[in-house]
Amino acid sequence: MNRIPLRIRLTAIFAAVMALVLVGAGYLTLSRFRESQSEYGTATGIAHQAQQAALDDLLRELLTALPIVFVLATLGAYLLAAAALRPVERMRTQAAAVTEDTPDDRLDVPPSRDEIARLAATLNDMLTRLQTALDHERLFVADASHELRTPLSLLRTEIELALRRPRDAAELHAALVSAHEETERLVQLAEDLLLLARTDRRETSPAGVTVPDLARLLQRVAARLRNGDPGKAVTIGCPAGLTAAVPHDRLERAVTNLIHNAQQHGRGPVEATARPDGDQVRIEVRDHGPGFPPAFLPHAFDRFTQADRSRATSGTGLGLAITAATARAAGGEYGAFNHPDGGAVVWITLPTLPHPPHAA
Repeated sequence: MNRIPLRIRLTAIFAAVMALVLVGAGYLTLSRFRESQSEYGTATGIAHQAQQAALDDLLRELLTALPIVFVLATLGAYLLAAAALRPVERMRTQAAAVTEDTPDDRLDVPPSRDEIARLAATLNDMLTRLQTALDHERLFVADASHELRTPLSLLRTEIELALRRPRDAAELHAALVSAHEETERLVQLAEDLLLLARTDRRETSPAGVTVPDLARLLQRVAARLRNGDPGKAVTIGCPAGLTAAVPHDRLERAVTNLIHNAQQHGRGPVEATARPDGDQVRIEVRDHGPGFPPAFLPHAFDRFTQADRSRATSGTGLGLAITAATARAAGGEYGAFNHPDGGAVVWITLPTLPHPPHAA
């Protein structure tokens, strides 16, 4: 049944309904004709023969006219169904022609303002979203390849130089140290890409969801990132007992990225604060540097983007992207702006549990 074309099925349904209507109309016509004859009483002789002849003529006309009407109506229904479904068939053909090599193709929207036109517009919107996602993934792959190519090229160069001629122990040690640094960079980049992929797929942490004490977590991250330089000082402001329903390792990574980004691109002191925000918690990190370039603000959380395009820093531009992905996966939000008194402010909001467990 499902393999029968829709226009045939619609025509068959119409034909069945039309047949019932015509049979009912013929039956009612004969019944009313007989009732009208009975109103004149019982006829005899020639009058009875005339009535019977009139009834036979009417029956013969109905048997001739009704099938013709049925055939014409069924044919008209088929043509009407075919005409109504022709835009759908055209859209199906156009949709089948859309491939990854022709993502810009769109379906023709009929000029009529009916369900078919709305369906075409909806499908075009869907194709636009898919094209945006495809372009995003292609750009991501291209950027990842570019980031991987640099440490791989340096690593290969170090190995080739070390093997080109005999080296003493000091030279070999220096080459191994340089190769180790590039290997660490490759490992970190691979871990960042894997974390982004898992977060985009909403995968849970292998250790399960925990409810960290934000004050303790922020203090631990700040202590790790302090290096005795007053320009890199980190201050923490967070009430005790504040929690977030986020995997502990991912939240720590997100906060680390925020503070490290402020230290690397801004000036101290760096202020990290957390406070309740309705049924969520808002984490903000502010530095006292020059702030974000205005043109860079809308792209601050994009992958492989850096305000300093000269590559003066060793980052890959994934820190804020990982933080944004963590906030999205948890159902929170994120943003960045320049503080009126100077410096950049980066913030995320995360959900809290209704009944956090008591601290041990």
